[in-house]
Amino acid sequence: MKAANVLLKSEIVTVGISRIDQFEKNNFGYYVRLKRQGKQVAKFFSDSKYGGQNKAQQAAQTYYQELLEQFPAVSQAGRKTVRNTSGYVGVSKTSSLRKGHEYEYWQACWGSGADRKSVKFSIQKYGTIRAKQLAIQARRSWEQEAVQPASVSQG
Repeated sequence: MKAANVLLKSEIVTVGISRIDQFEKNNFGYYVRLKRQGKQVAKFFSDSKYGGQNKAQQAAQTYYQELLEQFPAVSQAGRKTVRNTSGYVGVSKTSSLRKGHEYEYWQACWGSGADRKSVKFSIQKYGTIRAKQLAIQARRSWEQEAVQPASVSQG
């Protein structure tokens, strides 16, 4: 049985590298892409130009590693994003639904991974302004604790 004529087959080889097989155009190789701070770098590694699929893949992987070194990832931690509506990093107005009732609160978050913590201040209990102030205060308190060196006890 003859294989179906596929125009384009693409698969992700690793993050940033895709395998491209364009049968109709006789175009085969690896496509490398890296996007940093709104700018994208891209390059195609043709099987025929690099002497086969394995060599093209090796060249693509080497190039991708060079790009990672040249353009390291910039951490977003501690940066205010365009989605931030409070004006403070780590402080947001959120809501939750429990037993059919919506609860609104201001929340302060800090840490990451398993050390991620948050505290919520009810708008119903404190009012919008006071709940937001408390969340900002909690976040600032954590930031001050995070930058102060741990006290060393001497025995």
